[in-house]
Parts: sequence; C-alpha cells; structure tokens
Amino acid sequence: MPLPTTSLDAIDSARKLVAEGKLDDAVKMLSAFYAAHPKDLDAARYLGDLYYRQADLPNAERIYRTILRDEPLDRETHDRLGGIYAAEDRVSEAIDEFTRSLPAASNAYAQLVELHRRNGDLTSFIASTKSIADHDALDYVANYNIGMIYNATHDYHPAALYLERARSIVPNDCTVLAAMGSVYLDLGNPQLALEDLDRCLLRDADNYPALVNRGDLYIELAQLDKARVDLEHAQRTRPDGAEALVDLGYLEDLNHNWHAAVADYLHAIAIDPLMREGYTDLGYDYDEHKLYALAEAAYLKGLSFAPSDGRLHYLLGTAYADQGKRTLAVAEYRRAVSSDEADVARAAARQLAILQRG
Repeated sequence: MPLPTTSLDAIDSARKLVAEGKLDDAVKMLSAFYAAHPKDLDAARYLGDLYYRQADLPNAERIYRTILRDEPLDRETHDRLGGIYAAEDRVSEAIDEFTRSLPAASNAYAQLVELHRRNGDLTSFIASTKSIADHDALDYVANYNIGMIYNATHDYHPAALYLERARSIVPNDCTVLAAMGSVYLDLGNPQLALEDLDRCLLRDADNYPALVNRGDLYIELAQLDKARVDLEHAQRTRPDGAEALVDLGYLEDLNHNWHAAVADYLHAIAIDPLMREGYTDLGYDYDEHKLYALAEAAYLKGLSFAPSDGRLHYLLGTAYADQGKRTLAVAEYRRAVSSDEADVARAAARQLAILQRG
C-alpha cells in the first residue's frame, strides 16, 4: 500500500487505523511517512501520540523532544511531553511542560492542579496565577488560565467569573465559549451553557470541545438522541478523541448496554491513559456487575496518575465495601472526605459514618 503523500492524509489514515483498533499498523505507516518527511511536525507529533498509546514512552519522548528542538514554543508538544513526564511521576518536569503549554484547550489545567497538589504547592500556584489575572482584567490569557484552573478544582463560581472576563475580551473565541458551556452546566444553568455552545458551533460546526460539552448538556437534560448526534459528530471530527468515547460509553450505560459501554471506556483509556473519567466509569460498571477485581484494578490505575482524586477514592471505597472489606473501605472513604468535589466529600462522610457505626 503506497504511503500518503501529505501530512493531512497520513494523520487521517493513522487516525482511522487507530479507530479500527489497528494501533500497530498506524505506528508502522506513520513511522514510514515521518522517515520520508522528517520536518513534518504535525505527523511527528501524532507519531509521538501513537507511541504514547503503545506505552512506548521513550520513543514518544524522543519524538516530542525532536519537535521542540525545532519549535521550542510549540504548546501542543509541550502538553504531550507533560503527559509523558506525569505518567512517569516526574512531577517537576511535568509541571514545567504543562505550564509551557498554556493557554490550552486540553486537560493541561487538570494535570497542573493534580501535579501541584502532589507537589504540595497548589495553594500558592492558584494564588500566583490569580494575581496575574487580577493585575490586568484585559489579559485574555491570564483570565482564561485562572478560570480553567478553578474549573479543574471544581470551584465553578470563580471559574465563571474569570472565564466571563476572558469572553468579554474575545467574545467569539470558541475555546472560551466551549469552556463557559461546561462551567455553566456545572453551575446548573443549562440555558446559558447552551447559548455559548451554540454560538461557538455556529462559527465552527466541527469544534470538538464544544460538541462534547453540548453532548454532556443534552445528557444532563435527558435529551439522549440529541446527545448522541453531537457525540458521534465529535467522534467523526476526531476519531481518536477520548472524551467523546467516554460520553458515548455513558450513553450505552443509560441504554443498559454495559458491554458496549465498557468497550468504549477501554478504548478511551487506550487513547488517553491519564483520563480520569475513563477509569471512574469503567470501574463503576465492573463494580455494578460484581467484577470486583476488575473494578479495583480500574480505580487503582486511575489513582496511579491522580493519587489525590477524591472521586476515585470514593468509588474504590465503595468497591471494597461491596465486598465486605471494611478496613480498606474506611481508609478510602477517609481519603475521599477531603475531595474538592462537594458531593463526593459529603457522600464519603455519610458512608464513613455508616461503616464506623457498624
């Protein structure tokens, strides 16, 4: 089979192979293309992504470092390299790379929050980032950054405040509009969320984050057919997008097709091993069907990347409690009580009280 002749065709072909579960074939094809086009940075970056999904972290790091030698300000590659270092628990290096990736539309903010929490300096990180934004209300990047950091800490009111300020500076920017849609939904205002997401998608009908966030909104409103249309559109736009796959898996769960849901979650985790939601939803399905060893494995894998994640600790505690492992359950619920998600902290406190009374 002849090699694609352009970067766009090569990446599109590789994405389709990945979507078909042919990761090794995608790596082989794109490696050959990159060897013939060593200055093609887009193809190189995606090849690094594929090595990452193969768990070949040394080759992924090599590719990303090669790109950054030529393009030291390439934010997307800094984001990818941050993911490598986070997976290897190289905390300081990961923080540096994710910081260099900002402003981003990726999960860099959630990763930075988790890494600074692990480093013990999350409070000072938030304060210093907030200070930059407060110093200049017209600095779009600074206000977007702190808004997204508050979003990652589940502190949605200040997230909305700073993202609204960013939106006032660039009213039609899809990056901030998609983020606003997600924050308004978390604040319980789906109408405002829909207005911003619709505004973005009117300008850019294939905008992946906005399609995923509007799909989430329609799930929240129990408009599942509309949700599926947006999420399938998102998946067509980005066949290897983990977020859309997790949400499509959740739709399968709502339709009582748990085997199909598990397949989607596993696929999403293979694409993005740092994605917490894949582990939470996968483990929950396993626990519901009494596949406790698999549930525990899913939660523990997620916690290996996000050791302070309260929701994962809570769900792991529930898996232990369902098996009668009281001591282990109590330990996990105690860890979950400090979650920055208020509903998780409350639920953990209730379960902890029940177990301690027993």
